[in-house]
Amino acid sequence: MKRSIYLIMLSLIISASLACAGETVTETIVEEKIVEVPVDREVIKEVEVEVEKVVTKEKIVEKIVPPPDYKPGNRGDVARDDTLIITGFGPGATQWEGFDNLNPYSLGGLGRVRGILNKTIYEYMYYYNHNTGEQIPWLATSYDTHADGMGVDVTLRDGIEWSDGVAFTCDDVKYTIELLRDTEELVFASDMNEWVKDVDCKDDHNFTINLNKPNVRFFYFYFVENSEIHIQILPKHVWEKEDPLEFNNWDPDKGYPVGTGPYVAVEASAQGQIFDRNDAWWASKVGFSHQPVPLRIAYIPPGSADTAAARTINNEFDVASIMQPGVFLAAKSKNPNVKSWAVEGPSWGAADACLYTLGLNTQWGAMSDVNVRRAINRTVDREKLVMLAYESSTVARGIPYSTYGGLLAYEQKQADLIAKYDPTKHDLAEAADHMALSGWTKDGDGMYTKDGAKFTFDLHVPGWLKPMGPVLEKQFKDGGFDTTFVLHDPDNAPMFDKVRTGNADAWVVVHCGSSNEPWGTLQHYHSKFAAPSQGEMNSYIWGNSHYNNPDYDAIIDQMDAVPGDPNSAEYMALADQALEYFLKDITEVTLAEERHVVTFNDTYWKGMMSANDPYVAPYSLWAAFIQVVLNVSKAQ
Repeated sequence: MKRSIYLIMLSLIISASLACAGETVTETIVEEKIVEVPVDREVIKEVEVEVEKVVTKEKIVEKIVPPPDYKPGNRGDVARDDTLIITGFGPGATQWEGFDNLNPYSLGGLGRVRGILNKTIYEYMYYYNHNTGEQIPWLATSYDTHADGMGVDVTLRDGIEWSDGVAFTCDDVKYTIELLRDTEELVFASDMNEWVKDVDCKDDHNFTINLNKPNVRFFYFYFVENSEIHIQILPKHVWEKEDPLEFNNWDPDKGYPVGTGPYVAVEASAQGQIFDRNDAWWASKVGFSHQPVPLRIAYIPPGSADTAAARTINNEFDVASIMQPGVFLAAKSKNPNVKSWAVEGPSWGAADACLYTLGLNTQWGAMSDVNVRRAINRTVDREKLVMLAYESSTVARGIPYSTYGGLLAYEQKQADLIAKYDPTKHDLAEAADHMALSGWTKDGDGMYTKDGAKFTFDLHVPGWLKPMGPVLEKQFKDGGFDTTFVLHDPDNAPMFDKVRTGNADAWVVVHCGSSNEPWGTLQHYHSKFAAPSQGEMNSYIWGNSHYNNPDYDAIIDQMDAVPGDPNSAEYMALADQALEYFLKDITEVTLAEERHVVTFNDTYWKGMMSANDPYVAPYSLWAAFIQVVLNVSKAQ
């Protein structure tokens, strides 16, 4: 016999802390939750007695009660153990350029947003946990895409306020989206112009985004996932008075930038940007969220890779830069508080919806023969590639999906199809059989020849993917292909010109796509993205295979109108057909998952996400990282 009892015991400890105006009262709320009470039976002197075993969980949160005259601003001196220090996601920068431009939509705005503004100043309609596929309502409480894909109905959360105390309403949403739609120089303007007809406000909290053409994924793509794309809502009452192209959105005396986030910007210099907690943050006032514990967030340049690692070891960064696996292990050996996503190696890094791929030109040149592409695929030894190039810090992959939780359900449904083609299989004998079908045989030196000529191709590799170049070159040579590794470093523009115009045979790139359903990557192989003819630029950065198959296009055209759902027979039938073409035609050779060794230091702050506690993806560039800011608590 078992029964569960759910109780909440609250004890309030009242303390006081000084804010920049008046006295802010801090109520420390200890929530002690009895999450389960299993009952066992013990027999004592022939009498059954129920013995309760209580499992408790304790969570300490703070409710901030600012005085009536409170205004967010600079807190003055703040102790190190009250400051969360975040550095650049990747090492390199020794100072912040344009530190006093906090305009999220002018030139360079996306970099500013992903650097720090999306964790401090701006919040989003939804957040997304890539690890689980969970959509987390935030500024919005719900959205409903019209059956014909021509619009989205959205409801905003009650009680949202801007940092200056003005109510956040549909007028702000309408202003922002239509400003982007109509101002071509702003970031994401072309997207909004292509898709958005208008925004129709029903009242302050309910609105419809009307589209120019059907798109069942519009809201998810632009307002939920928030990794590469960020559409932050602007305060109409501030921005309508400014030129959006010239406004730098920085004036701490006026409280700029005005946002809905839990922090306000108080200092900016080439050495760092400083954000102090807003004790009047709307989410705390209405009981939607507790206040973040850090009183201050400092965004500090990382310096070189060696400098960034040394500063992390020295406890100067809490959210640190990515490291190479060997560098991370050395740092961890010197300071056990240096952590990454995985608790155990050798694959310390985290998935990021991107894959290392061997691109092949399916339309022109040596790789346009499908038998050759099949042979190339069987020649690659992915396990050795991962071991030699990346110290086994990632995992081999054969399909164009990340290992994110939102995609695993689809991959499981397609397991039999994947097994049928066994894309990661390394088999030189089978490769030779495929080559023979197109008249290629090995000469006395073990190299493929036909009509007296060797099979020759260049393998183009950008500098940041250099470790894979020599490994693949050797594998291809050992397999009978006369291959030359061509490194493009530091200038990789000539490489991408050749690739995108159909003048390269083979190349190594990172291909980013699906984060929650197969369509996200599979649609990149539609012929509409291929170059119209060899020598002309293609229309999309991921359309480099130049694949041209009308039957495949028809499948993707149908998938465009069907929302992703692993339990939808219609969707899965189309996904299976598309994946089968990918595997059969070797549209691209998926090599391994891109996994960055993201690093943290928990000397001052505990509660960072990890593979054991995957409440959010560990990428500080992505908007959902605000969940980390809200989750951390003092380590001491």
